[in-house]
Amino acid sequence: MKKYWLLITILLIGLFLRVYKPLELYMYGHDQDLAGWIIKDILVNGHLRLIGQETSSQGVFIGPLFYYLQIPFYLLTKMDSSGTIILVTILGLFSIFSFYFCFSKIFGKRVGLISAFIYSIGVYFIFTDREIVPTMPVYLWTVWFFYGLWLILNGKSKAYILLGTLLGTAWNFNMALVILTPLILFAQIFSKKKINLKHVVLGVVVFLIAFSPFIVFELRHSFRQTKAIVASLTSGKDYVSGTSKGFAKMNRVYQLVRKNTSAMVWGQNSQLGYTVTFFVLILVFIYLLKKNLIKRSLGIIMIMWLVLYIIFFTINSINISEYYLNGMNIVWIAIISIFLDHLLLQKYLGYAVLTIIVGVNLKEFVVRPINRSGYLNRKAIVDFIKTDSQNHNYPCVSISYITSPGNNLGYRYFYWLNDMHVNQPISGSPVYTIVFPHSLVDRIDKSFGALGLILPDYKKYTESQVEDSCQGANSNLVDPMGGYTE
Repeated sequence: MKKYWLLITILLIGLFLRVYKPLELYMYGHDQDLAGWIIKDILVNGHLRLIGQETSSQGVFIGPLFYYLQIPFYLLTKMDSSGTIILVTILGLFSIFSFYFCFSKIFGKRVGLISAFIYSIGVYFIFTDREIVPTMPVYLWTVWFFYGLWLILNGKSKAYILLGTLLGTAWNFNMALVILTPLILFAQIFSKKKINLKHVVLGVVVFLIAFSPFIVFELRHSFRQTKAIVASLTSGKDYVSGTSKGFAKMNRVYQLVRKNTSAMVWGQNSQLGYTVTFFVLILVFIYLLKKNLIKRSLGIIMIMWLVLYIIFFTINSINISEYYLNGMNIVWIAIISIFLDHLLLQKYLGYAVLTIIVGVNLKEFVVRPINRSGYLNRKAIVDFIKTDSQNHNYPCVSISYITSPGNNLGYRYFYWLNDMHVNQPISGSPVYTIVFPHSLVDRIDKSFGALGLILPDYKKYTESQVEDSCQGANSNLVDPMGGYTE
């Protein structure tokens, strides 16, 4: 305890920031709704799945691992999705420890502690860790991949087993992670060591085992995903009309990279500006290379890591968001941590910079508004509809939405959890209308945070009419759901 008190303190801080107001800050939407349906499909329907939800690239699915990891926590909370907060908290703490362990081995114990601390208190990382989505473990994956490359650079060929495991599971978190594969070859070349075929073969075997769900799915479904991936890389299959492409797409990637680097240091509301932070980090990187604080071979690997991401998302037709680029942020974390360690040798300057970073991030965490349309509000509005419909003896209801596209999603698992028969409004069943935000209508009957509810016109419905409207299939169970397939 005495030896590791600082690491334990960092872990405790990270734990607090990741469990503070767990339900109030639980961002619940379509992805979490889909996760519930997938886990229900496994547990209730007895369907051992080889895939998770469909990604934004049509025909390509995320792997099933993250969903299987959630199962014990769904069972713990009687199929309520809130239990998975425990899972992402555990993974978040393991990520903090992993930064300490991996960076301590590569750059020294102080850099390991600094990187763990930065990851622990950074608002950008905190709320990434609190997201219950398959891409959440990307930082955990990348820090161990970075460590594996360093091992190869230093002639430790057993790292092929670690790298094989990581590449085999990459599909489960973010398929774009596989673009880092060429770095293994360059690390081997830079090591100037003879390849140990035994360890390479073991790495390939482990990869094939970890990747087997994808292989089995492809064999059973005529290589559906493989064809979709090839089409995505060689055509405009995933291009969304009106979004950037060509040089403008490269500029879009560049803008998001700048935004991410700033958010990692200062949070989302930086007063310094994205451009300043980005170019300061570039200059710091050059400085660290010249001072030999980052060895030349590892520095080249880090540059190639960034370049691979930029090239891939520039030529790919998919419309990207910030989280697509989280896989490249490990390089920026390394640069920040090594430079802070260097500044701390100057004592006052280093502690001043570190204090500013901590202060800015903690301030943003404290003032961050609570999402009033998240888990608690959605659960409450569905629970009310269930109770109200029972009080009026409605065997089924219908739900309509007054909101922008996309904000009508993220309710269906709650309907199932409440054992509700929910139809489309055209069915003639009593209509409950969910409104978001309130300003879209002149009046609402009930308010649940930012969500509003307009109750049915009870006088309009007779018992026989309602009974007739409930004779068909439960639309909530049979209607298609974007991203979900059985």
